[in-house]
Amino acid sequence: MTNLKTVAETALELGQEVKESVEEFSRSAGRKLHDAREGTGSALHAAADSVRQGSKAINNVASGTASRLDATASFVEDASLKSLFSGLRKYGRSHLTGSLIAAAAVGFLAGSALSRAARSRT
Repeated sequence: MTNLKTVAETALELGQEVKESVEEFSRSAGRKLHDAREGTGSALHAAADSVRQGSKAINNVASGTASRLDATASFVEDASLKSLFSGLRKYGRSHLTGSLIAAAAVGFLAGSALSRAARSRT
């Protein structure tokens, strides 16, 4: 009975640690994604400004290119994790077999990691 209780407590602790790790990873990834979007958007805006300063002979082409760069910068800056997950969900629905195989692989790897962690604690 004591071993079962110890295993249950260990599993509960591991579950909490995994949850905390996943939450921290999610926050960290969100911050990095936000920083990358901001940096990319700024660089694209700077490129658009640089293109606008080109010669008058290519002004029409430069203006069109600058407009496209600005539109791309705005898209990158406005992209959100919500739309990313929505896109992944749509992809998963249209590619069900591949998604299930990927989910099974992730589950197997997570289970293996938890199993190794439990064995190393004893």
